[in-house]
Amino acid sequence: MVNFPRMLRACFLLGCLLTAPVVHAHEVTSSRDPERRSHTAQIDATIKQKLEFYNEKYPGIQFVHVDGGADWRDDMVAVMTLLGSDADALDYEHAPKLREALLEVTLERLRRFLAADVVSATLFRVGQDSIVGRPNLCVITLNPEVFVASDYEATQYMLDVSDEVMQKVHPARYLDHFHHLEFSIDHEAYHCLDSYFYGGAPKTFKTFGGDYNLFRRETVADAYAMTIHIKTHGRITPYARNIVHARALWMFTDSPNRCTFETIREVLKHDPKVITATEVRQLIGLAVHIRNRTVGDYDAYLAQRTAALAAAIELGTKPEYYGTQWEAVAELESNPAVVAFLLNRYQYFYSQLFTDIELPLEAPLADTWKKPVVKDSGAD
Repeated sequence: MVNFPRMLRACFLLGCLLTAPVVHAHEVTSSRDPERRSHTAQIDATIKQKLEFYNEKYPGIQFVHVDGGADWRDDMVAVMTLLGSDADALDYEHAPKLREALLEVTLERLRRFLAADVVSATLFRVGQDSIVGRPNLCVITLNPEVFVASDYEATQYMLDVSDEVMQKVHPARYLDHFHHLEFSIDHEAYHCLDSYFYGGAPKTFKTFGGDYNLFRRETVADAYAMTIHIKTHGRITPYARNIVHARALWMFTDSPNRCTFETIREVLKHDPKVITATEVRQLIGLAVHIRNRTVGDYDAYLAQRTAALAAAIELGTKPEYYGTQWEAVAELESNPAVVAFLLNRYQYFYSQLFTDIELPLEAPLADTWKKPVVKDSGAD
């Protein structure tokens, strides 16, 4: 869906005007399946509403959505057409002489994300001959058919568990997929706002400086998305609690840089009434403040990741799962107390996937929730 529709993609190639009728990309659904048509229409309406919100709020940026899928190449044509010539990529700080190289790398990254249905956001400064009409373009990639097809599928996607495990997850832990769609678009839109207001990820010469900068950007994007979620719904919803706990599990089921648990948990500690009454621009500042308070410096980050990898190895995960650059970290000395803390948190929240109790915002100590092992005395 482009919010760029498929018809417009074809029109770009034929020189049609942007006023062509809108036909969303995944609206081609059998007329014999009214339930699916209705669901698709709701998805489209949710995305459209979010884009309209950001386009109205930030006139210096044109926010668009592309969904990838089988015809992702058409999406790339549409994006390239909107960018025009001599555009700039804005998500990374760089020397002027690297401008063209960064744009090339960024477009290749976007191409791969579309082909693989990866959710992402990229901010560009458009070229002089762009038809956008605004100086900047935020391209959000998200394929609803993969990412938020249903509560069940959205939850499995986020938890990254097998079908066998997912079938045992209690429905109380399912992510409301419409809330998750809203949250994800807010998260991705913030990445563009982050680059727009604060500049791209800073240059670094530290071994894991790029990973550290990515973690900082992911945590603030989650914090912002959570504040918008609470402002929109006026309360801490079941979705809010479920996504917080799902993020805690990401320490060992995906990339540690997506484990934003501590930061978004802090958002939930704020009075929902205060967040609801706060202007959106101020929520950006609140998210940055919370991120800066919960994310330590580079050395603290490295120490935490060293402990996380030690814990992951204890759980049976190989370090290279997180990227070959982290293999060397696995050889560093880790803090046993931090390793035990992370293991307990993961094991507790994982065990509670199969229950419907309201979860605390921090895992209880192991000796308060783990059942003691009763050894068989061997007596007849």
